[in-house]
Amino acid sequence: MSDEDIKTAVCKEALSILLDGRGALAPELYDSIEAQLKYLIDYFEGRSVERRRLFDLTIGHYVVREIDPREAKLIDALNKAFYVAVQTRKGLKIDRKLLG
Repeated sequence: MSDEDIKTAVCKEALSILLDGRGALAPELYDSIEAQLKYLIDYFEGRSVERRRLFDLTIGHYVVREIDPREAKLIDALNKAFYVAVQTRKGLKIDRKLLG
């Protein structure tokens, strides 16, 4: 499995967990995270070439400041999605061990 496939899978998993817990977040927060995850999936699958948006992601901020710590599964999934995005924007490889 290529790194791009893994990055896509990580973001799809985060999106799936987000969809399952739709009621746990404020609507505007949910919408923002959903849009960012969909962008990442499109980027990793080659449907978007808008690299600049990798620098505008706020998922990490939301995880730290906006999401209830009891939403551990969602937080873990979003942290992984943000990790692959940050590594991508830095031009670095992902450490598969960190993704579980």
